[in-house]
Amino acid sequence: MIFEKNEINKWKIELEIMNSNSSYNLLSKNKRTISFEDIKSEFEESKKLNTTRTLIKKSGKYIGLVDYCIENPSDHTPWISLFVIHKQYQGSRNSLEAFRYLEDLIRQEDKKKLRLAVHKENENGLLFWTKLGFNKFKEVVFDGKPHYCLEKDI
Repeated sequence: MIFEKNEINKWKIELEIMNSNSSYNLLSKNKRTISFEDIKSEFEESKKLNTTRTLIKKSGKYIGLVDYCIENPSDHTPWISLFVIHKQYQGSRNSLEAFRYLEDLIRQEDKKKLRLAVHKENENGLLFWTKLGFNKFKEVVFDGKPHYCLEKDI
């Protein structure tokens, strides 16, 4: 498994991964399928926030994507801002393997905690992250939607 830099010229790969997860798109964007404009907007937001955008590649196939920052300016803690596995590759430990890979990258930066936010309505996401040892530390409203902020000691 490798993380490959995600750039705007790879937008079709990201679009396919995101649109394989229509329920997540509905939760996060209020629509089942997203467009190039949505991805372009994400890239612009990522530049402002200085996040690292990567595609997850396994056995020569793009299976997901993860966006993260090593040091969030507001709390000086690493955050995962997006973690999505293509629907076709879910359920076969790919999510776990990708997370472990990311966790190791962050540990190499000598970080002790990792944070993320999950849509309050995303029961599967919340279950996944809590099984990995993440705990709720606060509730916030982001883009008009309630989220749980989770953290884990790494």
